[in-house]
Amino acid sequence: MRLQYLAGDLRDIRLGGTEIVRRIYMVFQDRNWTARPWQITAESIDAGPDSFVIELAARGTFDAEPFTWTGLLTGDAHGTIRYSVTGTTERPFLRNRLGLCVLHPMAETAGRPVTLERVDGSLVETAFPDSIDPDQPFLEMRALTHEVRPGVRASVRMTGETFESEDHRNWSDASFKHYCTPITLPFPVTVAPDDVIAQAVEVRLHGTTALEPDDASTPVVILTDDVTALPALGIQLDHDGHRLTPSEVERLAQLRLHHVRLDLDAHDPVERLDAALADASAIGALLVPAVQATGPLDHLAPYADDPRISHWLVFDPATKVTSPDLVHAACGILGDRVGGGTNLYFTELNRGRPAGPDRIAFSVNPQVHAADDLTVMQNATTQAVIARNARALYPEARLEVSPITLRPRFNPNATHPESDVSSTPLPSRVDARQCTAFTAAWTALSIKALAESGCIDAVTYYEATGWEGLMERAEGSPQPDDFASSPGASFPVYDLLADLAGGTQVRRAVSSRPTVVDALVVDERVHVVNLSAWPQSAIVDGRDIELDPYGIVSFDRKA
Repeated sequence: MRLQYLAGDLRDIRLGGTEIVRRIYMVFQDRNWTARPWQITAESIDAGPDSFVIELAARGTFDAEPFTWTGLLTGDAHGTIRYSVTGTTERPFLRNRLGLCVLHPMAETAGRPVTLERVDGSLVETAFPDSIDPDQPFLEMRALTHEVRPGVRASVRMTGETFESEDHRNWSDASFKHYCTPITLPFPVTVAPDDVIAQAVEVRLHGTTALEPDDASTPVVILTDDVTALPALGIQLDHDGHRLTPSEVERLAQLRLHHVRLDLDAHDPVERLDAALADASAIGALLVPAVQATGPLDHLAPYADDPRISHWLVFDPATKVTSPDLVHAACGILGDRVGGGTNLYFTELNRGRPAGPDRIAFSVNPQVHAADDLTVMQNATTQAVIARNARALYPEARLEVSPITLRPRFNPNATHPESDVSSTPLPSRVDARQCTAFTAAWTALSIKALAESGCIDAVTYYEATGWEGLMERAEGSPQPDDFASSPGASFPVYDLLADLAGGTQVRRAVSSRPTVVDALVVDERVHVVNLSAWPQSAIVDGRDIELDPYGIVSFDRKA
């Protein structure tokens, strides 16, 4: 067995080329369900050829600042891995979740049989969900055991609390998560000084197998004959009302975008809609007003037949999905170009499953649960699974993913919003990687996943300018030490979208090591993507390719 240790987490536990467990880690989620980071205060690692011992100490941050815990992480020559924690607090604090979590990888487990051991000792023969499960697939868990290859089974045993599972794919995570405490119990809960958090997770192999070497071969990407339509691509107008400058208009026009989205409140003056229509027309795109129906929409009736508008999205902020009654009322004012769905995640469609309309939208971001580079990059591929599940729910509807952002735009679960401050020096909706090659690489994988699924009609990415956009504004970053962009500069993600401008078809590419190198192929132009933070070599369509960390190398297939 092999694994990685990173900042208190055990990751990528695998037997040869088979990933068994994606991650074991300690989590604190505050009263707003915001995951807060740990500060590791001490760490020792003793690793040999067939065993390891890691001891660490950590302290909480934000509400959990008075909480400290120690971890003992061990692995032995028999293939048993154990992660145990013990923690106490100096002062009371509130938590929604506190304890160990385990992730099973999506690709290796979805649809596979599994034996569930409940806390009462009973055994249940079941399976990891194939379609995305809107509810908790496993309850009252003590252990899960499943076959990882013929003759070999892996068990994951969780003690010290009652665990249950959620299908993380609902939020675009590429995993199934097992957590404590059950969500049916009241929250938040006070953690008191006399409480002791003591939990453990043990991974054990059963059976024998010939040892397979780790796959360190050069990735090979094959281009298939499967071709699908490239979804209509668009962006958001900046949420702060920034008007596009002539230079920004000129550059955005080169992207040949289908649409731009405007988030509009029913109480906003129509002058805001007029300004958005002017900016959209200036770059040659249609406008998609996404209206929060906080009041009557009658003042928008004069725009019902405006040819500069592609269609309307209408959401009710009091509910998580658009009701049929709201759609019917909006159509009476705005005409039949009205769509709905959710301004939140696929989760809400999967749980609420609203009837109609014939245009359904949902949003995506890869950081609902974790923000590290590895997790974010892994999560891009899950969008293909979400797309296929959305199409199964709505076989006749026009589906659009709107918007896709790198960070959550807001916290829909915050019960105490004034305490839900950012965990970084930047605002919580801003990611310092927006202006780097990382975001371009992630976006290429996102487009690949959604387009190759053949299920999505339109996609909306990011904002036009600023630290959530495609280019920096002329005045530069408001916090240059934290967001290292150059005034007026285009970001690498802009360059990617410029290279895709006018594209119509996507050819499916298959990688021998899709977690390392993959490719997006649009109209016979190949974009090879390095998913890792290290330089990589690859063979793509018979060509030798050298890639920088998170780099993209593009070439014309017929050249």
